[in-house]
Amino acid sequence: MKAKRLFLMLFLLVLATSLAACKNDSEASAAKKDSKVYNLQVGHVVTTDHSYHLALEKFSKEVYEKSEGRLVVDIFPSAQLGNERDLVESLAMGTVDMALANSGNLASFTDAYQNFDFPFLFRDREHAHAVLDSEIGEKALSSLEKVDIKGLANWENGFFNTWNSKKSIEGPEDFKGMKIRANDNPIHIDSYKEIGASAITMGWSEVYTAIQNGTIDGVSVSIPSMYTARIYEVAPYISNSSEFYVTAVFMMNKDLFERLPKDLQQIISETAKETTKYQRDLNKEIEDKALADLASKGFEITNPNKDEMKKAVWDNIYNQYAPQLDKELIDSIQNDF
Repeated sequence: MKAKRLFLMLFLLVLATSLAACKNDSEASAAKKDSKVYNLQVGHVVTTDHSYHLALEKFSKEVYEKSEGRLVVDIFPSAQLGNERDLVESLAMGTVDMALANSGNLASFTDAYQNFDFPFLFRDREHAHAVLDSEIGEKALSSLEKVDIKGLANWENGFFNTWNSKKSIEGPEDFKGMKIRANDNPIHIDSYKEIGASAITMGWSEVYTAIQNGTIDGVSVSIPSMYTARIYEVAPYISNSSEFYVTAVFMMNKDLFERLPKDLQQIISETAKETTKYQRDLNKEIEDKALADLASKGFEITNPNKDEMKKAVWDNIYNQYAPQLDKELIDSIQNDF
């Protein structure tokens, strides 16, 4: 009996040792498999001193560190991978890995962001951030999945203001007759028509030259974008008209995202969200410095009355678009936040 018991104990010891060895081999194999390096490319259309690029640098550094070098994100600024509409289309097709583009260019891909496109919808940045950081903003990100895009985070482009080469903008009447570059977005286009301007769509990289040669009179986009692109050199009439608040949507090709190991998916998702406040704060800092610098250089900066501007454009645009989008949501954005 003692011999049998001893034999059994030796057998169990050998079995446990073998299982431990198999487990270690399996873990070593998994670790070896997980050590694969994933090189991702992210594109945007602005310059390297813009908050987009600086925040993407922070994102790239942090995902590299968190993944212990398994995630390498290379940034391509200044429309190297295409203008914003091109970037979104390429993202959906899978020919671009990641992109940061303003939400005004998403109208052809999802209705969700159009609910934010109404002129003078948001009172201020805090109002916009509260909405975008709520379930409303998360649903907008999720809506992109139907076109094979993974929405990662709602960063900030900012309030759109019109700068032009013709005249000071004091109120809605000053837009009459002007040719304004706008996003390829029906609500934006019709809003300018409503106050007598002609809205012309074109890629961001074409704007400076188009103002210079008179193809357009001005452009409506965020102050950091215009300042870093030196638009004031060709459009010296600067306004804080703030007709739209526009989100910068950080996105990734959905199929590519889902092919990554789960831990890398989590690192990308969490870091994109964590970088949101940094990017927004930086965007505001760049805007404040830009306006102070332009004022010190003698540029006149007008501050049109927002209530008068909204009164001139809101009713017709709201009545035209709210019923076909999400009227209750739009009303909630105005009244519940």
